[in-house]
Amino acid sequence: MMLIAAELPKNKGMVVFLVSTIGGCMTNASNPKETDVYTDNFPEGVTVDVEIDRFAEMWQTALSVGEIEIEIEDDTEGSGTCH
Repeated sequence: MMLIAAELPKNKGMVVFLVSTIGGCMTNASNPKETDVYTDNFPEGVTVDVEIDRFAEMWQTALSVGEIEIEIEDDTEGSGTCH
């Protein structure tokens, strides 16, 4: 499970997105230095204080890292591969 954390505008806190639920993002119409992110849990969108190029980079990196298979070495029964 990959997550992306981003600051909300005007120091209103933070938001954390589950990468697999992000459907898209676009430059905020009122402020081009902010990005509106649309997810399954936030279908109306959440505005974050991150420029779209940086958010897209964070999203792409998280998707790429999420594709790596991690082999867990364990002597106990039931050990296996995590995705």
